[in-house]
Amino acid sequence: MEFEKEFFYDEVRDGFYIPGIMKRLWAADLTVLSEVDKICKKYDIPYYAVGGTLLGAVRDGNFIPWDDDVDIIMLRGDYNRFIEVVEKELPEELVFKSMEIDDTWDDFKAVVAKTKIGFFPELLRKYQEFPCGGAIDIFFLDELAKEPEDETYRKQVLEIFIFSLQLLDKKGKTKQLKKELKKLEDLLHIQFDREKPLKAQLYRVIDHIFQEFNGEGGDWLAVMPFYIGQGICKYPKSAFENGKRIPFCGMQIPIPGDYDTVLKAEFGDYHKKVKAGGGHDYPCIKKQKKELQTLLKGAWDPDYHFSEEDLVRPKIQNFRDMVLFMVESLMSSQKQFFEEYSRGDISSCLLRLSNMQEEAIAFGNSIEQKKGEGTNSVSILEEYCDSLYQVYRTLMELKELNKEGEERGEKNDRERRIEEICFLKDLSPSLQKELHRILKKPSYYLKKLRVALEKDFKRQVVFLPHSAKHFESLRPLVDALLNTEDTECKIILIPYYDKYGDGSLHGMHYEREDFPKGYEIIDYRSYDFAAELPDCIVINSPYDKFNPVWTVDPFFYSKEMQKYTKKLVYIPWFVTDEINPKNEEDEKAFINMEYYVNVPGIFYSDLIIVQSEEMKKAYLAKISEFAGRAIKKKMEKKISGAGSCLFGEKEGQGSKEVVECFRRFLVNQ
Repeated sequence: MEFEKEFFYDEVRDGFYIPGIMKRLWAADLTVLSEVDKICKKYDIPYYAVGGTLLGAVRDGNFIPWDDDVDIIMLRGDYNRFIEVVEKELPEELVFKSMEIDDTWDDFKAVVAKTKIGFFPELLRKYQEFPCGGAIDIFFLDELAKEPEDETYRKQVLEIFIFSLQLLDKKGKTKQLKKELKKLEDLLHIQFDREKPLKAQLYRVIDHIFQEFNGEGGDWLAVMPFYIGQGICKYPKSAFENGKRIPFCGMQIPIPGDYDTVLKAEFGDYHKKVKAGGGHDYPCIKKQKKELQTLLKGAWDPDYHFSEEDLVRPKIQNFRDMVLFMVESLMSSQKQFFEEYSRGDISSCLLRLSNMQEEAIAFGNSIEQKKGEGTNSVSILEEYCDSLYQVYRTLMELKELNKEGEERGEKNDRERRIEEICFLKDLSPSLQKELHRILKKPSYYLKKLRVALEKDFKRQVVFLPHSAKHFESLRPLVDALLNTEDTECKIILIPYYDKYGDGSLHGMHYEREDFPKGYEIIDYRSYDFAAELPDCIVINSPYDKFNPVWTVDPFFYSKEMQKYTKKLVYIPWFVTDEINPKNEEDEKAFINMEYYVNVPGIFYSDLIIVQSEEMKKAYLAKISEFAGRAIKKKMEKKISGAGSCLFGEKEGQGSKEVVECFRRFLVNQ
């Protein structure tokens, strides 16, 4: 089987996050189904999609987002024909498991499964790069009794069996279990072998009872375990007549002719989308992954493991920081100059003026090296240097005048300063006013320089989208920043790669041609991150190498980008339905949060903007589960529930709130 590459990528459907590894499981299961389909076609054995598989096929032509398996069903007679041929027809990597061929099998369904797990290239290619198992469940349809009293009696007998199975799973119930087993033996004239596993024996007898009325011409069929246990999955025989095939994930699968009746018998109003509650054993991937890790003896570890060192932030100072620091330093020197002047220490003033001019010249040279000639900042620095020279020359002239009026004789420094102060105070008001005007001129140019530097060296924000489609989660923020005068916004579209099942990369994708028109895109190969050190980098992918299906170029991992900016921001490319960790209906959604919360980008980022305050709580609950309560507390300040640009102009949760949150964070030093 072949699938489009987009099939395998993480997505949100019906408000539910589907990780790429789940897509690979689906594809592996469908590949197993394709082998079963070949056999059934060859021997003319009818089968039908059922359960969640049928529901997804009819409603969307796709898997239900929160489903993790493939279910099919056969009439018992057709299933018996399937048993006769399946083992000889299956490829060697697949096995058939059922109670008919395995005395220890204790399940009412049969399974066709891929059991060989590991990184075998040929099997990885065939089973869609899924290194673990793939399987389909086969259920059976048995006839219900014509007479209601016969069905009532069967149900009473089966209830004893069910009770016995429950006792078997409980410790300390041996005496009661023996009593129930004896009751069944007397009732059915059978004998259990106490030396062999009892559970499988009970299952086999129950399955025999399920078939008790087959062939007697009843009008109704049922999947007996669900019918007896929950009162569902009872169908008229006619529902399975006139079957047809419909599209499902790129293949055609058979469904019952009257699928509407079949679906209503299991789900009721199946058009209403209801998330299946309860996360017990979901997803089955977890168990399979542990089996593979055990097999490989720890040589394979696909998960991110948090370390507190990941929260340690390297200190970054870019050129903008340095120029603003330099102007502050010059302002500080100017303040010290006036303090020295007020003390009458003209000699120190002259020395400081010389140093300030040297610093300003070096400052201007560094700006020209960075920005080239002709910047407003350098022009103002030149005027500043002229004003410093004017001050220097004025003070030198005053000092010479003072010397001419001094009496000859030796004086210590203190006496000389006192004389200079007195001399300056004795100047005429007009001369003092002119002197102050000259002395304050450098301060005027420094204030002017600060404004010019803010314009010449705007805050630089770099966006790193990898997907043209996912740019929509950033686009309103980008548009807002492009319309501001104090921010330089750069878009660097980065490549991403598909991954084989063993983690190796292949198939680079660079979506420049698909990107929305009207935006200047900087070539990722030409931008020098080490030289630029942008004030902020915004990432759209938090996974680094820990998404098993795809990855951005490793240079752009969050762990690497943190080295090149003071502020790393992660904005999710998706929104989901709200998730309440305490709500059973949200249990599967909360489990799946590990695929986008327990990842490096969350912990390396300085700000994470999620879709709501409630979702922030869900993130923190998952972080607490993953890294502990102490880390959760540290992460509280890094996560904002401002909203998502994908909500558009939604009041209180849309683009406006995201822009405001980002702007506050950006200007906060």
